[in-house]
Amino acid sequence: MKQRSIRFNYLLNVSRIGFGILVGLFTMPYVNRAIGVEGLGKIEYVNSIVAYFVLFSALGIPMYGIRETANRRDNIEERSKFVIELLCILFITTLLSYVVLFCFVINIDSLNHVKTLIIIMSSMIFFSNLGVEWFYQGIEDQKYITIRFFIVRILSLGLLFVFVKEPKDYMNYAIILALSSVGGNIFNIFYLRKYLDFRNISFKNLNLKRHFKPIMTIFIASVSVSIYVQLDILMLGSLKGNESVGYYAMANKLVRFVIVLITTLGAVLLPRLSYLFNNDKDQYLIYVKKSLCFFLIIAFPFTVLFLTLAKDFTLLMGGEEFLPSVIAMQILSPIIIIVSIAYFIGYLILYPQGKEHIYTIAVILSAIGSVIANLFLIPVLGHIGTAIVAVSAELLGILIMIILYYKELSKLKLINYSLLYYLLASFIMITVISLIGLFKFNSFVNLATSVIFGFLSFFLFLFFIKEEVLLSIISELKLKLQRLKKNKVH
Repeated sequence: MKQRSIRFNYLLNVSRIGFGILVGLFTMPYVNRAIGVEGLGKIEYVNSIVAYFVLFSALGIPMYGIRETANRRDNIEERSKFVIELLCILFITTLLSYVVLFCFVINIDSLNHVKTLIIIMSSMIFFSNLGVEWFYQGIEDQKYITIRFFIVRILSLGLLFVFVKEPKDYMNYAIILALSSVGGNIFNIFYLRKYLDFRNISFKNLNLKRHFKPIMTIFIASVSVSIYVQLDILMLGSLKGNESVGYYAMANKLVRFVIVLITTLGAVLLPRLSYLFNNDKDQYLIYVKKSLCFFLIIAFPFTVLFLTLAKDFTLLMGGEEFLPSVIAMQILSPIIIIVSIAYFIGYLILYPQGKEHIYTIAVILSAIGSVIANLFLIPVLGHIGTAIVAVSAELLGILIMIILYYKELSKLKLINYSLLYYLLASFIMITVISLIGLFKFNSFVNLATSVIFGFLSFFLFLFFIKEEVLLSIISELKLKLQRLKKNKVH
C-alpha cells in the first residue's frame, strides 16, 4: 500500500482541523444567539446521553482499530479479515445499543421532553460505528478523510444558516449537528473496496474472540475518560438543569476546540508510531520527543488566551446571556495543557507500546474521583464545580500514569529547556494582553488585538531564543516555499 509522508498527512490534518475550528468559531455566536441557553442546554444534555451509547456500542474498537490496521497495512488479506471481524462485532453492539436506548426513552419519564431529540441524535450511533473511520486513520489516508470532511462541513454550514434562525429551530440544529459530526461516514463503507479484498474470506474462518481482550481493555479506559468528559454534563443537567448545562457547554466547547486540534493531530501520529515502535525504535523516539513539544507549543498560548480573555470570548460568542460562563472558562483553560500531556502519555507512548492497561488504571481512578467530586460540588457550585472537577480529574490521570510508568518515561528524557521557554513565553504573552486591556477597547477589538499581539509576543520570544521545535517548523515552511518557487519556474 502506498504510504504518504507524515508531513503530507500532517498538512492535510492541519487544513482540516483549521477549517473545523474556524467554522466552529464562526457559527458558535450565531447558534448560541439563535437557540439560546435553554436550547443549547437541551442539545448538549441529549448529546451527552447519546455519546455514552456511541461509546458503549463502539467498545474500544476505534483506538484498537487504528493501531492494528497500521500493523496490517502491508497484508491485504489479513487487513480485510481484520476489518470484517470488527464490523461484525460493531453490528451486534449497535443493535443492542438501540434496543437499550429505546427502552430508556420509553420507560424514563424525565426524558419525555427530549424523546424526539434523542431519536434524531441517535443516528450518530449507527454512523459512528459502521463508518470505519478508524480504518482510514490506520492506513493514513488523510487525503480521503480531508476531502470528505470539507464536503460535509460546507454542506452542514449552508443548512445551518437556512434552517436554524430562532429558539424553536433547535431540532433542526440537532439534525445538522449529527450530519456534521458523522454524516461523512456514509461514504466510508463504499470506499472500502479500494483497500480490501473479501473474495477469499469465509465467515467460518473469522475469529471474533481474539479481539475481545484488547478492545475491552481500551473500552474500559474510554468509558472512564468519558465519565469525566461527558458524565459531568449529564450530572449537571440532572442536578442543576439545562441552564447550567448551557453555561458550562459555552465555556467547555471553546476550550475543547483547541483540545480537538491537538488530539486530532496526535491521531495522525498514532498509526505511524505504532508501526515504528515495532520496526524502528530510533525513529520512534525522535517522533515522540518532537510530538510533546509540538503539542505544548500549541497548548500554552491558547491556555493564556482563554485565561485572560474569557469575558471577551463569552460576549462575542454568546452575548451577555452567557456571562456566567466566564469563570468556568478561566478554570477550564489549563485543561488544554493537561489534556495535551495526558493524551501524549496515554496514546502516543502507552498505546503503541501495548501498555494501555496503565492508561486504563489511571482513567478509572480519575473517573471514580470525578463522579464523587461532582456529587458534592455540583449542588453547591453548579457549572463552576463541574469545571473544577474536570481539570482536577485530568490532572490526577497524568499523575497516576507517571507514577505507574515512571521508570520507562524517565528513559525517554522528555523534560528539556523548551518547556521552560514555553512558560516564559506565556508570562510575556499575559503581560502583553494585560497592557492591551488597559486601553478599554470593546470586546471584539480587544479580542482581535490581544490575539494578534499575544501570539506574536509568544512566538517571537521563542524565535529570538532559537527554540528548537519552532525553528524546525520555520525550516520546513521555507523548504516548502522553495519547492513551490522551483515548480513554478519549471
